[in-house]
Amino acid sequence: MAMRTHIFSTLIGLTTVSVCMSLPVQAATFNYDQLKNISSRPINSENRLTFSGEPFQNQGYTVFSNLNPISLDSGHQVINLNGVGNAPYYVTGRQGSPEVPPSYATRATSLNEIAGFPMFSKYIKNNGITLDNVGFAFGQKSDRDFTKTWNLGDDRLGKDWFASSDSTIEERIYKANPDDVEAFLSFDRQKIVDFGYSDIYGAINYGATTSVSDDSDVAFTDPMTVKKVIGLDPIEDALANAFLQDVVAGGGKVQLVHEEYQPDETNFILGNGFGGINLRFGASIQVVSTRSVPEPSLALGLLMFGIFNAIYFSKKPENS
Repeated sequence: MAMRTHIFSTLIGLTTVSVCMSLPVQAATFNYDQLKNISSRPINSENRLTFSGEPFQNQGYTVFSNLNPISLDSGHQVINLNGVGNAPYYVTGRQGSPEVPPSYATRATSLNEIAGFPMFSKYIKNNGITLDNVGFAFGQKSDRDFTKTWNLGDDRLGKDWFASSDSTIEERIYKANPDDVEAFLSFDRQKIVDFGYSDIYGAINYGATTSVSDDSDVAFTDPMTVKKVIGLDPIEDALANAFLQDVVAGGGKVQLVHEEYQPDETNFILGNGFGGINLRFGASIQVVSTRSVPEPSLALGLLMFGIFNAIYFSKKPENS
């Protein structure tokens, strides 16, 4: 029995998980078969924690770029059919936004629904924990510069992003130094579970017109590892253990996925030499198996972090 406990604790301490962004059900879905340069795909799951974070709640995520148009991190010019302007060079959770005055946000999004996750759900219910006490965040670490968050690197066509003037689809790969960024589950303001590193793959379909109303954005990661934070109090520790037990039982991996339709790009920010937009962050932490086969086209109910491919000043103004 002691040996079984030791092995189980080792599994709980370091396993893998998948985070997925989720939005309200709509008629449209993103066709992942349109992606020709990114091989990773979202994976379906019955174990899912659905989150929602809005800019007016001081949550969400931020896409931003350098305001100096000749700097590398000002973002490349969008060359796609029906796409105009510059793509965002950086992406981070609201807590990492460069805006001035600072947001003082502590998370990107809050839990509002549980599917599966029997141990985690039971612990929350039995201990009278409200769902929105649980949060999720990602971005550069608190002691790092804004420029250390996930970004487009050399911002080179054919390497960091893929597009053509006769296609409405743009693909992007946001990367960072794993030591400079973090993604984590929190209870109130306390980090309880750390997520491992992954690139963030993003794509945008600029639609049939230059209007934002027919655009769709997606973003997702490769499966990521997770481990419990040390030094937690008894409630935090038990909550983290319950989460990780469900991950182990459900397949041992997770993935981050986001889909957004008709993104709200009205929450502009400025600060520290950057300009950007705060966006809604609907996320799902979704447990998957290493043997799961990615679906070629993921239904909108599985979607995630509005992230990272919002159209940052990339659409023409609509005529009134």
